[in-house]
Amino acid sequence: MTTKTNPKITFQVNYIIYEKNDTAILLDGAVRINNKNYYTSIPIDLVRFSHLCEKIIGFQKTNSLWNKLIGDNDQVCEIVPKNHLGEDLIFSTNETFINQHLFQLKTA
Repeated sequence: MTTKTNPKITFQVNYIIYEKNDTAILLDGAVRINNKNYYTSIPIDLVRFSHLCEKIIGFQKTNSLWNKLIGDNDQVCEIVPKNHLGEDLIFSTNETFINQHLFQLKTA
């Protein structure tokens, strides 16, 4: 009998895009499955985005992202997390929004 292990799935955020007064953030990046990258955009509500960021990068860095997103005078603000934070922003399979988004892509 063999046991099948679930492949590790990650989502590396390349861009965080926020339009003033919108109710969601758009995360543009690459889902990595079985050592292959699939590029996609995932919308995520503001509260969930904050919660996930605080879990992964901490309160201070999350606050720094929000200061940039809200403080920008442009109608649309775009951040490259690697440049702004000095590190990649990567969500793992533990975050259910990745799996839900991938399921929607497969069924659409």
